[in-house]
Amino acid sequence: MAKISLGKALFKPRAVALIGASDEGRRHHAMAPLYLEKHGYKGRIIPVNPKRKKVYKNKCYPTVFDAPGPVDHALVMTPAKTVPNVIHDCGRAGVKVATVFSANFAEAGPDGMRLQEEMMDAAREGDVRIVGPNCMGVYCMDPPAIISPNRIMQIPKIHKGNIGVISQSGSLTGTFVSRGQHRGLAFSKIVSIGNECDVSVPEVGEIMIDDPKTKIILMFLETIRDYKAFAAMAERAFAKNKPIVVYKIGRSEAAQEFTASHTGAIAGTDTAVNAFFKQYGVIRVRHFESLFEMTFLAMGRKPIKNKRIAVIASTGGGGGMVVDNLGVNGIQPTPLPKDAEQRIFDAGGTVSNGPLIDVTLAGAFPENVRRILQEAFAAKNNGAVIMTPGSSAEFNPERTVTPLKEFLGHEKPFGAALIPEAADTARLMSSMKIPAFKSPESCADAMRGFLEWEEPQPLPKKPAIDLKPVARHLAALGKVLDEFQCQRVFKALGIKQAKSAVAPSIKKALIKSKTIGFPMVVKVVSQDVLHKTETGGVILGVENGKQLKTAIKKIRRNIKRSVPKANIEGFLLQKMESGLAEVLIGYRVDDIVGPTIVVGSGGIMSEIYSDAAVRMAPVSKKTARQMIKEVKGLALIRGYRGLPKGDLDAIADAIVKLSQLAHFGDTIVDAEINPLIVKPKGVVAVDGLIIQNK
Repeated sequence: MAKISLGKALFKPRAVALIGASDEGRRHHAMAPLYLEKHGYKGRIIPVNPKRKKVYKNKCYPTVFDAPGPVDHALVMTPAKTVPNVIHDCGRAGVKVATVFSANFAEAGPDGMRLQEEMMDAAREGDVRIVGPNCMGVYCMDPPAIISPNRIMQIPKIHKGNIGVISQSGSLTGTFVSRGQHRGLAFSKIVSIGNECDVSVPEVGEIMIDDPKTKIILMFLETIRDYKAFAAMAERAFAKNKPIVVYKIGRSEAAQEFTASHTGAIAGTDTAVNAFFKQYGVIRVRHFESLFEMTFLAMGRKPIKNKRIAVIASTGGGGGMVVDNLGVNGIQPTPLPKDAEQRIFDAGGTVSNGPLIDVTLAGAFPENVRRILQEAFAAKNNGAVIMTPGSSAEFNPERTVTPLKEFLGHEKPFGAALIPEAADTARLMSSMKIPAFKSPESCADAMRGFLEWEEPQPLPKKPAIDLKPVARHLAALGKVLDEFQCQRVFKALGIKQAKSAVAPSIKKALIKSKTIGFPMVVKVVSQDVLHKTETGGVILGVENGKQLKTAIKKIRRNIKRSVPKANIEGFLLQKMESGLAEVLIGYRVDDIVGPTIVVGSGGIMSEIYSDAAVRMAPVSKKTARQMIKEVKGLALIRGYRGLPKGDLDAIADAIVKLSQLAHFGDTIVDAEINPLIVKPKGVVAVDGLIIQNK
């Protein structure tokens, strides 16, 4: 039997087995056979159910192994406990891919996880690929193959188009179809990926990238299970000019808890996810509605450098809402150049020019609107154009909307924020492939997503420093490093450390204080105490031997009270350092997207204000400098209002060096320097943390 590719088995199967199909009632098992036939599937439909002879007009078989081959694709709709045996039969029958609609697997807890593992054992034994389980199926529009029991397929006709969809939510695949069709959007392929125990989001994405009928890929994600495969897929999609637009839940703690329980995955830090998407050229939207509106905004385009927008409106209130929401999203609306304004007046037109380019009611006629649009598209001071029509969009789109057609193919992205409902106009715009924004909020969100979109930035592959000394230190140390051990690792990375020494007792501390000098800081040394400030394990400003004795005694009492079982190994004596500012730099292997580096205001300020920049690690010196610019709290040492400048180059150098820990894979889970003291020349680390994966 000739082998068939996964892509063909998914979307162009010669025969589809519907395992568990029936023709009674309105349950899912009875709907799937109807939808395949209704929407024009040309291959063989093979119902499988040992309790039936026929399903509708098709002969029914007791097992898929009994059916005539070849069967490329099976839709499994039987109870979860039966699925491992069903997949075993699929393997015997040579089925290439099985889409498992059945639920109650990993998403249902430990028992479900064991059942899912049994299913995968059968799949591996029989060389069967699994989509799902707990998924709503696969939809291909051209050639038609609706392999799904989703009730949205009761619609009279599903339109063929260029939009690919991958969703980790099954029911939302129907929402994509419903909302898309009402807006005049059409799809090429839609896949509900379910628990993603085998066939993955990146794997389906790769197939869609190679599909000439798919021009853009929309994704609804709850998690990212294989960040390396996703990154490679995203880079390839960008290179093939097929934008990926993602709506991912997990921005709130409640959503992260839902994600973990719903898909059996651990939700990652959302800021790290943002950094990941930006790194690999993926557009992320914050509103579900924006997924649809992004389609014609991004399709066929690349990122742009000019991030300002010209907003033209025939409704002051509507335009004001758009301008306001753009501002909230960090986008600067810009007026027409003065010479453009004068040309409009000279031609007998009318416009009120400002951050909102107001056509005014008197000027809302096609010739004037077209003239203003021409000036906006020709202007060098903006990179995108938004038209905001008022009531005319509902019944007279030729006045303020249709003139946009003239600019199809223009290098500047553009669209219209429809203030009225104007459903017919929205469909008209979709037919012209012009973005139709349904609200000021979604308009601003889509434009923010587009303007933040950047070309993928490959991570540095070669270490920036010699990592052999670092590796030797790490190999000799345990899971949680005490601060003195951390200093040795950071020093091996080339990051300057404050002068310090460890003393096991007061007597030894008094001796070693002579080499450190006063004033000094005294800290507890214990692998059991990760947060010294909160537990009373730090005393600042120790000026002499008497104060040193008192400080050590106080630390002992504090730790005994706050961490009773802590093993105190000694006391770190550290020279008091001062500078212009404190900076936090941290490295972390995120559960979802892998190694990250973070820069923020130091001390406790980073936690209070959440003022930080995050990137995937390792980073280059150029990226490190960009991160420093993003931290608002560091404006004070960037020369703000004549204040003394800190050594930004030394900060960037420390960021790069700490990010090199990414070359150790998942060996190091967390590493942090907080604070890094910034001086007019140079930096010095005065506190740190390292946790290894041991």
